[in-house]
Amino acid sequence: MAKERQEEKRRYTRIIFNEWNRVQALLFLSEQQDSAQEIPASVLNMSEGGMQVSIERKRFQEMRQGDTILLSHIRGGQGLEALRRLPMQIVWIMDNEYLEHVLLGMAFAVLSETQREILRSFVENRLSLAVETGKGEWMISS
Repeated sequence: MAKERQEEKRRYTRIIFNEWNRVQALLFLSEQQDSAQEIPASVLNMSEGGMQVSIERKRFQEMRQGDTILLSHIRGGQGLEALRRLPMQIVWIMDNEYLEHVLLGMAFAVLSETQREILRSFVENRLSLAVETGKGEWMISS
């Protein structure tokens, strides 16, 4: 029996990063931005609604679904400088003890209209650089 392809039901358009165009988020567990508690995370995808990140297991600290963490800032994403000190809620965690990374799905808790527009423009601009690979997939050309 063939599986029917489910229609994707996302609220916002998202951009998916690969190893060549990935950006990095710097996270903190609380409002106290102590560099010793800084957690670097690779951003795997991002939209106006939030982002999925990958954290090295050795840097992963006890976090739970529903926790609020602070997005200090994003590196490598030109035009995202205004996205600083933003609270984010952890929506889901994929923690497989046999993998070297832990994945987090996070939603922006509060965004100003300006910040929302910055994200929307960033996603649209990155998607405008996408090229079809010929296999029904799209890749961002750098």
